[in-house]
Amino acid sequence: MPKDLKGIEAGKLPAHLLVPCAGGGKLHWLCAAAWNAMVEKAKSEGLELKPTSAGDTYRDYESQKRGFLSRYTTTNNGSKTTRTFEGKTWYLKPGVAPMATPGKSNHNWGLAVDVHSAGEPKRLNWMIANVKEFGFSWEVVPVEPWHIRLVTGDNPTPAVRAYMERNGIKAPAGGATPAPAPSSGGGINFGDKGPRVAQMQGLLVERGMYKKKIDGSYGPQTQLAVDAWKAANGRPAGRGMSAEELKMLGM
Repeated sequence: MPKDLKGIEAGKLPAHLLVPCAGGGKLHWLCAAAWNAMVEKAKSEGLELKPTSAGDTYRDYESQKRGFLSRYTTTNNGSKTTRTFEGKTWYLKPGVAPMATPGKSNHNWGLAVDVHSAGEPKRLNWMIANVKEFGFSWEVVPVEPWHIRLVTGDNPTPAVRAYMERNGIKAPAGGATPAPAPSSGGGINFGDKGPRVAQMQGLLVERGMYKKKIDGSYGPQTQLAVDAWKAANGRPAGRGMSAEELKMLGM
């Protein structure tokens, strides 16, 4: 467990510890770095990784509770899968996947991702071969091949550290959301916000590749412009702009 989660209640993480992750949703900033680094590698090898939905990344306490109550009942229906919550025994409803009780899920810590179509053989085999490199592990095997959680705490793997260094990702301080270092430090990632993103958008406007409002927010429309620029400049496809690519762009 990352040290900055000490004393925080599961499902009630402060906003500055959560950052957008590739594919939608938010994660604890260390988990987001690990996930985004893994997504980047997967894409470079022709494979798409994305969360099943934004709600399958970080879940606040109330979201977890709503999901739990929709899947479990206090009526004894003969299910062998039970949970204890609020002093009662809850039985899993037929035909639905198990779910942790509110406050007991790694999703509530922003440290877990449910991967879309994880059981597809090519994707599953790629994940089996690569998740450890980025600090992930399966939590419930073999029942939930889609559910992976970060297990490296405050010690990112070498692959994740390299990704963080390339992109200038640092720990949040004083309640600030982690972001790439200013100006010459690092690249820009999908989900980032701020003056560097606005500067990048402006340069893409000048090249006729970005036609939306310059808002300093790296979202899907900005990604389309980045994709166009990369294709025109012989750069490998992928989310985000490296420091080298930003220099080529004129930053």
